[in-house]
Amino acid sequence: MSEQEGLKEAGGERKPHCQVVFEADGKTFSGTSVHFNERGILVMCKNPARLNAKGRLLLRFKGFNNPVELTGEVVWANIYGAGDSLSPRGMGIKFTGVDRETERVLSELSAHDALANVYACYYT
Repeated sequence: MSEQEGLKEAGGERKPHCQVVFEADGKTFSGTSVHFNERGILVMCKNPARLNAKGRLLLRFKGFNNPVELTGEVVWANIYGAGDSLSPRGMGIKFTGVDRETERVLSELSAHDALANVYACYYT
């Protein structure tokens, strides 16, 4: 499936879901996300990276052949709490150095998340 077809598939009621891999400090952290925009992402995971960690991200969206590759910095982290919508367990990563094409794709994908603005406080 092409990236355009992936965007169309994400255009319905479903939120675009992605698998996230973050490499920082010589370690690999993984999780999932449905809350992101062109500036950052909230990654749900049990063991987040440390605050201010800088590294490389791979975002794998269903329907996309290739992962979206970015760099970012952890600006929020929580290893405690229930891991629910009031106290998400994971990390907020602010993207750095995003090129225009990647920014456009992320903006289009995030437009389908009605809660993107609510959760943006975790990654911007």
